[in-house]
Amino acid sequence: MTFEDLTRMPLACASSIARALRRALPALAVATACAAALGPAPAAAQAIRAPLNIQPLVIRDDAGGRVDWRAEKIAKLRQSGQPVQLRGECMSACTMYLSLPQVCVAANATFGFHGPSFYGIPLNDYDFNYWSQVIAAHYPAPIAEWFMTEARYSTNRTRRIRGSELIRMGIPECGSAA
Repeated sequence: MTFEDLTRMPLACASSIARALRRALPALAVATACAAALGPAPAAAQAIRAPLNIQPLVIRDDAGGRVDWRAEKIAKLRQSGQPVQLRGECMSACTMYLSLPQVCVAANATFGFHGPSFYGIPLNDYDFNYWSQVIAAHYPAPIAEWFMTEARYSTNRTRRIRGSELIRMGIPECGSAA
């Protein structure tokens, strides 16, 4: 909330927010001071949070599938922190793995993008836009922008990109193992 937002707000709302802040600030100051006094978390506590020795999930030659199912799988992988390597061909819904912070791509991998459809049948405008946004939400910003302005309109052909191109766009490169 900005100062300008407060100035446009009815006086009763602004004064309620101000009272709530006056009550909350002392507790926040004490909590901040305590956290600073404790210092960084011990290494053991940090190690518990970071997944150690988890074998990467290697995804190779994946033709895609249903966007909703893939989104669920990606949410579970995001929560687990399991590393994901994209190798070989990664087509259609497989490309949604690119949103994971723990993903890497092989330079020689091929990624195929196209707009949403129902097994090749065009969607109505509402569904087309909805599923386009769901898919784009699973891409890093430069890829999402390209998808929304260009690739999603390719519904009868796949737009292919090499892993090396995605690496140039900021996706981490996988090591040579696997």
